[in-house]
Amino acid sequence: MKKRLLQSALAILLFLAIVVLAGCGGGTLARNTDRGSDRDPDRKTESDKGSDVRIVPAETSRIEYEDFDNGYLRMQIPKGWTLETPKVNTFSGYTFKLYDPKNPDYLIQFCLGMSGFMKSEASKELYAALYSAAAWGQLPAIDPQTTDQFYRVWNESAAVGNLMINQEFFVSLPEFEVIENLGQTPLGGDVLRGAFVNDDGETLQGLFTTTVVDVGSYYVYGYDLAPLNTYHNIMMYAPDAEFVNWQPIYDHCLSTIEFSDAFMTGFNSEQNIKVSSVRANAKIYDEMSDMIMDSWAARSNSYDIISQKRSDATLGYERVYDTETGEVYRAYNGFMDDYAGTRYKSITDEMYTYVISGYIEK
Repeated sequence: MKKRLLQSALAILLFLAIVVLAGCGGGTLARNTDRGSDRDPDRKTESDKGSDVRIVPAETSRIEYEDFDNGYLRMQIPKGWTLETPKVNTFSGYTFKLYDPKNPDYLIQFCLGMSGFMKSEASKELYAALYSAAAWGQLPAIDPQTTDQFYRVWNESAAVGNLMINQEFFVSLPEFEVIENLGQTPLGGDVLRGAFVNDDGETLQGLFTTTVVDVGSYYVYGYDLAPLNTYHNIMMYAPDAEFVNWQPIYDHCLSTIEFSDAFMTGFNSEQNIKVSSVRANAKIYDEMSDMIMDSWAARSNSYDIISQKRSDATLGYERVYDTETGEVYRAYNGFMDDYAGTRYKSITDEMYTYVISGYIEK
């Protein structure tokens, strides 16, 4: 009897040992998977009734900001980005560009003011004939005096500006076209949604604004030679299909622009007009960012739908959304054929305007 009891006890112990070893094996596998996640912390896996979905968060969802301060300008910028100013910079025309050094197609360019544009081609020709050495006569005419026209002659302006500072600083906008006029800023200039192509022939999309100001008249031989000024020249752009994701990032950066007291002292001594006419302060950029964000939210959806569908087809994606969170993802082509769950569904056309939260991988 004792022998049978001993045999039974040994059998139970052996069974428990097998169970524990199996559990340890399962635990080791789980820990290996965790270590794999540690090597790639951006990837996460979500289960949906037995269906595993591997998600890589979008870069914009992982943006961290850092404070930039050069003594004149303070603002928050994406960590790792470069904020560059030209070799020659003035207070009244203070200029900078903020961009991703890994890919300068992601960029904000800012210029507080530009002076010397003529009001017509005839005025420009006469001014150049009378004052051939003057820098102002080299800038293009803005006729009509609108934000739209300013950007239609921007490439000529950028070329002249780069020549003046002897540096390739101002970016060009090849084949620029206006997609949509989104309305006015608090300063009176329009916000334009536009597109152009880079040197590789790829389409970039962005928002562009400036305020064109007529400061008076000076007639010579019947032509008005008094120059035009432009203020708050701001452009922000990214690759066409990515701009929807990046616009909130750019808007945040713009809202944090603030000029120091030292800058304002220099600005006041340099300007012949009241500071309020240019309003180089934090409040105006916060107001502008709010207005730009509101205008962007009210934009027409047709361009987004077409461009996003075109991009997905080119890059091999299909777009789905999470029915629990409402987040939109770019998934590998064929994901919905492979997917057996119910949490993720194909998006509607309206959802092509949504920010992408990440990518679903095989």
